[in-house]
Amino acid sequence: MMKTSFQERFKLDDEVMKISRICLMVFFSFIGFGVFAPIDELGLYDPKWIRLFHASITLVFFIATYFSDWVRKQIQTIMLIFFYTMSAHSLILLYWNSLYIGYLVGMILVLSCIGVSFVDRRSLVSYLGTVTSAGILIGLYTKEPQVDLPLYLSSIITPALVSYLTLNIRLSSVEKLRISESQLKGFQDRMLNELDMANETQSNLVTTQWPKTKGFRLHSFFRSFGQVGGDAISYLEREDGKLALFFADVSGHGIASAMVSAMAVLAFKIHGNQTEPSDCLKSIHADLQELVPNNHISACVLFVDTNTKEIKYSVAGHPPLIQIQKDSGPKFMEGMGTLIVSYLKPNLKDYTIIPNSGDRILLYSDGILEVFDEAGEMYGDEHLFTSIKNHSDKKGEEFLNALYEDSMSFSAKRISDDMSMLLLEIL
Repeated sequence: MMKTSFQERFKLDDEVMKISRICLMVFFSFIGFGVFAPIDELGLYDPKWIRLFHASITLVFFIATYFSDWVRKQIQTIMLIFFYTMSAHSLILLYWNSLYIGYLVGMILVLSCIGVSFVDRRSLVSYLGTVTSAGILIGLYTKEPQVDLPLYLSSIITPALVSYLTLNIRLSSVEKLRISESQLKGFQDRMLNELDMANETQSNLVTTQWPKTKGFRLHSFFRSFGQVGGDAISYLEREDGKLALFFADVSGHGIASAMVSAMAVLAFKIHGNQTEPSDCLKSIHADLQELVPNNHISACVLFVDTNTKEIKYSVAGHPPLIQIQKDSGPKFMEGMGTLIVSYLKPNLKDYTIIPNSGDRILLYSDGILEVFDEAGEMYGDEHLFTSIKNHSDKKGEEFLNALYEDSMSFSAKRISDDMSMLLLEIL
């Protein structure tokens, strides 16, 4: 059933239609030229009305291939009828005119064309068997032939064999194409399945449901550049009662970056109870450096004391954190450091801040900043600060969505990286 279905599709293929049209025009041209041939001077019997009728029908069907769906769907059957009628026409003229060389050329032309016009072996073999047998009989029973019988027979049999071999080669190519298509579809299905699994994994890497903590509210935002991305936002409720937060951006995109993000989150869960945030980042670096040779990670770890509101943090190549103060607006927080999971030993420091009630702390990936307008200007820090000021009256997810929409409006929704944000609201 699959093979039949594929052949049906192949019959309607544009390439087959092109070949059929070429054959119809060849037939029309050959018949048309015959109308003007000096039949009487050559002493040939070839009624002109037959040629005119045959040429007209051929031209009509050629034109119909561009306008009639029925003709396009039935093109193989139509072409088979044309081959039979062309062959019968040529064989009759050969017999009437003692194997005249001009009609023999027409016979050879027809036998040669059919091999490149069909995908149905049974129809072709039946045609070749019938026409070749009739041609041989005509050659044997023609009186006073104008062509040597051995030359005539070889001229009939050779193109028939070539047509058969041509069809076998084409069918072999079609079968290989079918197998390749099947293998490609299988590969695509596996890739789509893996992308779905990676997308599900990605959704688990970006925390959206946060624990209720005393004195703080947490909100996150994530948009992937592709079906999966390399950003991660996670947390750990530490043994000492503090809340550890992890914000990371893995270089690159796709499944590989998502895998590295998953490994980084797992390492954070293991080392999130260390004394200092920088020690946690260094431990993540040590665990992943040999396992991840082609990706680096920009990250930030925060230890939040929900009782005193003290926040200890360390930054590893990550965009600077922004403190949004209730009275004075946004400002960059102190802190910088080198990337982790790179060839270099990380140079990291720890910083401490005790924000006031009503303050907010914003973490964001560079995908928010690195978008460009039509003039090539980057969104950057200045536009982000302006957006923060313009939407300072908004809270939580509404605030993060507003920042995202401003970035998208600036770039006409052209992004080149994952976009993620984490907002800490101090109550």
